[in-house]
Amino acid sequence: MPRSFLYILLIPLIISCADSQPQTQKESAYYRGEADSIHAQNIEGNLIPMYSVAGRVRRMSIPEMMKKDSIPGVSIAFVDNGQIAWTKHYGYANLEDSIPVRNETVFTGASLSKPVTAIAALNLVEKGVLNLDEDVNLKLEEWKVPEIELTANEKVTLRRLMGHNAGIKNDLWSSYLPWEPVPTLNQMLAGEPPSVDPATSVISRPGSTTKYSNPGYSIIQKLMMDVTDQAFEQIIDELIFDPAGMENSSMEQPMPDKLMKRRAIGYTEDLEAYPYRLFPYQAAGGIWTTPTDIARFMITLLDDYHKGSNTLVSQEMAQTIFGKNMGRFVFPLWNWGDDIVFTHYGSNQGFNCIMYGSIDKNQGIVVMTNSDNAFGFFDYIQRAVNDEYQWEYVKPEILTPVDSDTGWADRFLGDYLWRGRRLRLSRENNLLFLGIDDEKYSLTSTGERVFVLEEIPLKITFPTGADDYRMTIWGSGGAPAKIEKIAK
Repeated sequence: MPRSFLYILLIPLIISCADSQPQTQKESAYYRGEADSIHAQNIEGNLIPMYSVAGRVRRMSIPEMMKKDSIPGVSIAFVDNGQIAWTKHYGYANLEDSIPVRNETVFTGASLSKPVTAIAALNLVEKGVLNLDEDVNLKLEEWKVPEIELTANEKVTLRRLMGHNAGIKNDLWSSYLPWEPVPTLNQMLAGEPPSVDPATSVISRPGSTTKYSNPGYSIIQKLMMDVTDQAFEQIIDELIFDPAGMENSSMEQPMPDKLMKRRAIGYTEDLEAYPYRLFPYQAAGGIWTTPTDIARFMITLLDDYHKGSNTLVSQEMAQTIFGKNMGRFVFPLWNWGDDIVFTHYGSNQGFNCIMYGSIDKNQGIVVMTNSDNAFGFFDYIQRAVNDEYQWEYVKPEILTPVDSDTGWADRFLGDYLWRGRRLRLSRENNLLFLGIDDEKYSLTSTGERVFVLEEIPLKITFPTGADDYRMTIWGSGGAPAKIEKIAK
């Protein structure tokens, strides 16, 4: 039986999670109190697009969106004021054996390994073992960052590696089946067999540009191992997992038997199962964990920030991590009014996840899935959280339709390119239409030169300046893209 058909048969059970009997609900959810239960239920049923037209809002529930996007399983933990406020679990960790997602189900956290690694490295900085701003080659043993012209005056440093602006090329991705030869860390960095990835290299002057880099975090891993003379998993156990109470997490490759028995199976967009694989780039993407454990990590770090608990890092260091500098140090940060919003995604074969929080609210959410197809789902979850808990950051917009004369639009009609897709703006009987590839969509006017394309959904605006011919498209994250017509 094809897994996609099996999944369709199981969908009624997924949807029933939200309305199940108490004994079943006990397995699929935890609530700190009644108010938390209401918050969780409201988020579950309030997945709406970033842009909607009043009276035509297309709300979905979490199980409904899981069905639409073929996401087998979802596990969520929400943090509020130093506590886990609620957890909810949906769908299946294993479709073939009909094993549901539970609180103890283990997922690969992929790049959530990076903030865990960065905090451990900062702990060593505060102990005087590492230095944020010295040349890492001073402490690296055996393998070192190649010295080239680009590094003559500016060096690869721990601070730059953590912030992805050390100039390291991002070309370390490969995972390995358990019976295949697995490279050591030195072999991966040097590009030597059995590693199938190229040697780690510097491709831009350190400090000059910010580009995401997996090998940069592998250099951090080697640096930490060299200065402590310990296995990386042991370092993370001692500095992060044990003090934060993360009992269901491991950086070991292969993962420990106690976690292997509870791991979720990863699935493609077509619901084909991936085999279990090893991720030897531990610091960059090797963590196996649960949303509850990542929530504990978040709580501990936020307590260090707000209370000066000094569990993982000092309050001063935590305030540096979450400083209003719009830079990327441990997390990508956004200043939003008086608040700081932080986030980090993770993605390995068959798994996508996100941790996302507000410093001012002292709240956060962790969502983990066993699917290749969850990034759009995360956008909806974030908006539902923002709306329910009144975060000011990127709340959904429900816009009122208005009558509009589109006579001004003649100079904008024509072809555009956006995200590699061909667009065509046209007008018929005073209505504007946007063609995207082979589909044609009607635009609803919601203000002066403001339109909503409901099916995608997108907000599209046009300038009033006579010399500006650019159309602006606002996507799901609220970030605008100004695009110009293609010259004939």
